[in-house]
Amino acid sequence: MVVAVTPLGELTARSLGAAYPREGTPVSDARGEVRGRVARVFGPVERPYFIVRLKRPPRPTQGVGLVGATLIREKE
Repeated sequence: MVVAVTPLGELTARSLGAAYPREGTPVSDARGEVRGRVARVFGPVERPYFIVRLKRPPRPTQGVGLVGATLIREKE
């Protein structure tokens, strides 16, 4: 789930459990559109955070709409 949009336009998301995507994994939104790739994984092992570098940084109005959205890990 997306918890924030960074000033650089990247998404900070949190895993729903201990399973998390590896760095470089493509992620998509609920419509199936690939949004970007996991750039970094950090935080507690039980439920880590990860940064998603988007193909294009969102406009401010788009960024607000992404907070709370669910991301889907694509097959590598």
